[in-house]
Amino acid sequence: MKKRQINIELLRIISMMLVLLTHSAWGPHYYNIDMVHTDLPRAIGVLEVYSWIFVCVPCFIVISGYFGIRWKWKGLMNYLFQIGFWGGMIYLLTWMLGLHDFDALKMVKNMTCFLHGVNWFFAAYLGLYMFAPLLNAFIDKADEKQMMWMTLAFFAFQTVFGWIMKQGEFYFGLTSTSLIGWYLIGGWLRKSTLKCFHLKPWQNMAVFIGVGQVCVVIALVAAYLGIEKGTYSYISPLQVIQTTYLFLFCRSLKISKGEKVITFFASSAFAGLLAHSWEGGEIYSIGMRWISDNLPMPFVFAMIYIIMFFAIACCLDKIRIFVWNKLIARA
Repeated sequence: MKKRQINIELLRIISMMLVLLTHSAWGPHYYNIDMVHTDLPRAIGVLEVYSWIFVCVPCFIVISGYFGIRWKWKGLMNYLFQIGFWGGMIYLLTWMLGLHDFDALKMVKNMTCFLHGVNWFFAAYLGLYMFAPLLNAFIDKADEKQMMWMTLAFFAFQTVFGWIMKQGEFYFGLTSTSLIGWYLIGGWLRKSTLKCFHLKPWQNMAVFIGVGQVCVVIALVAAYLGIEKGTYSYISPLQVIQTTYLFLFCRSLKISKGEKVITFFASSAFAGLLAHSWEGGEIYSIGMRWISDNLPMPFVFAMIYIIMFFAIACCLDKIRIFVWNKLIARA
């Protein structure tokens, strides 16, 4: 694997850590605009965390667009198998822990949840996967200028009709339609020679952090004025910029050590999301609540917990990979 790819594989790990942080006690559902008046220091702290976590899911899709999803039946079946395997394993694990009674129908429902919900990402990414051949045909044929204007046109439309007018087709970035935009960004970044996309690592990180601080200030001012504004939204134009520059930061890094470790965890990064879906979300939340209620500096211990949770999920995912390889060998 090339070093540049290792750099981007590292982003898979970072993104999943941020996904887990999103669903912690510092996630978006723990903030409201009244907090600015009742507990300003906490409001600032929570918003600072927001400035990192909202790029988590889009980064995964930008990576997909950068390398390109090559449509294969094997790839499609592998994706569905991951969901089915983890849906069944989580159900059995939580049943053995005594968190619920056994219900075979519920277990099957978990394993086929891409058909009826549970997690918006499963169905949205499946839709993106099905559209990938059409998107690849355009990206492969388009030159840099065409890619730029097509991507900018998409996000201009999304900003107006999705972010400002809140049309349901975009649903704040949680549909296949909005994932297409992130995929286009990945394709554009692969082709682009613009100097602003080829900065040094510290410059890319400076843009990422700087835009994040702008988000904090806007959110604080809006909250103080009593305005509900989706500054932190998957389709906010500021979040689009942040996602782009976190990707560029990782792409510009030079990594000379840890290739095997990064590959081990990055190849199973999706397991972090799967492990805290279904009843797994209850296991994850129990740990978070205990840390928040019993330990000093809960944010520090929460980050340690997230790292451990992610590492365990990746290790368990190797069972899934082993089973899949055995099935494919027999096919």
